[in-house]
Amino acid sequence: MLLQHSIEQSETQGEPRGHAEQEGIVVPLELGEFRLLKQHLQEDGSIEVEVIAKTDRARCPHCQRVCVKVHDTRPRPKRDIPLRGHRIVLVLLKRRFRCLTCRRSFTEPDQACGKRRRTTKRLREHIGKQACSRPVSHVAAEMQVGPRLVQTCLEEVAQVDLAKHNLSLDETAPLPTPRYLGIDEFARRKGRRYDTILCDLDGRKVLEVSAGRTKDEVSHLLERLSNCDGVQAVSMDMSTTFREAVQLVLPHARIVADHFHVIQHVGKALKKVIGRHAKKAAGKQALEGQRHLFLRNQEDLSTEEEHSRAALALAFPEIAMAWQLKEALRTWYATTSASTAARDLDRWIASVKGHGPKEMHTALSAFRNWRQEILAFFD
Repeated sequence: MLLQHSIEQSETQGEPRGHAEQEGIVVPLELGEFRLLKQHLQEDGSIEVEVIAKTDRARCPHCQRVCVKVHDTRPRPKRDIPLRGHRIVLVLLKRRFRCLTCRRSFTEPDQACGKRRRTTKRLREHIGKQACSRPVSHVAAEMQVGPRLVQTCLEEVAQVDLAKHNLSLDETAPLPTPRYLGIDEFARRKGRRYDTILCDLDGRKVLEVSAGRTKDEVSHLLERLSNCDGVQAVSMDMSTTFREAVQLVLPHARIVADHFHVIQHVGKALKKVIGRHAKKAAGKQALEGQRHLFLRNQEDLSTEEEHSRAALALAFPEIAMAWQLKEALRTWYATTSASTAARDLDRWIASVKGHGPKEMHTALSAFRNWRQEILAFFD
């Protein structure tokens, strides 16, 4: 049966009023092992809920005898899940029992929170589920807890979910081997800490996230695949570290340069062209707030935006040429076939050499070093 109680105002705000006159929230406790004693609405808007265990006895952990003699009672504040925007603080009256058999004292167990935990299990589960789809820092700020607690809650929830799919957080456990493997890096802390992620591209699911992105770290991660010879192809960005690790551990797998990262590489060169002109007197004012017109894909521009981009292209022909080359590369990916890919790529490279700005020329080094992996996309 749902246990609940209406909230009394804190005595610091005035004398408690009668039950019929109280303005409060009915708090559902839903902790069957506790009996609710009283509740207070604090000045800061939090709700303090005082509870005590229903049972009046406990088993002695030393001699296993049932004890009923209470030595003392001490309040212990515990955070619980919020209610209607209010922060909930459980004040748990924990009793210390005195065993009449072995003459030793002990504290009754706390099933709702766990030993030496200051939050309820259901709050930790709630925090962990929130962190599954949101940044840890955002969840920590919203719940008014530290990021370390959020990370711990996330790992606890993840362990349960992984167990359902026969996976674990054990960094040495074997990993299932997909036909098509995706490998990428992501910044846990921009510019400071990067981790590596493995994906099953057929099953569209994450296989593992591992700390670091060095050759040795990635090689160790790939060695955990249960059947290394079963991987037919690996999709990756144009990272020499990833390529060397795959060639070492998965020598029979075809390496494919992910087309998103190839286009992104050319897009970065385009940004440098725009940035160079934006620093000059003529471009500083004209390009302010307008760079997105060249960075977005052509089909994503409205008619009005396309007219604005065309007008800027007349004023800045180098930017216009770099943008056309970027769009031409996207068209190549969308329209070419395995039989014509090499020939069409060579034509695009010739266009860059003949008409592209210097930043685009520099970007061509990736197409020399990764030519086979780029063309492998069409196979």
